[in-house]
Amino acid sequence: MSTELTDAKWTPMTAREHTSAPRCVNCGTQVTRQFARVFGDNRDVVHACPDCATYREMKTSDFIPEDAR
Repeated sequence: MSTELTDAKWTPMTAREHTSAPRCVNCGTQVTRQFARVFGDNRDVVHACPDCATYREMKTSDFIPEDAR
């Protein structure tokens, strides 16, 4: 382990493209993989999340396009 001081600064990821976590297609909110398995379509794509829909709407798959069901 080096003890040299450097000018490099750590910067956290700020862009959405840099993470592999699933996101809501409707609003862009990051969701867990388990949430995507339960409330997503057959490809684990989340079309609605608690930030942009109610659980009743998500359970009835009203946000999932017909061809993705």
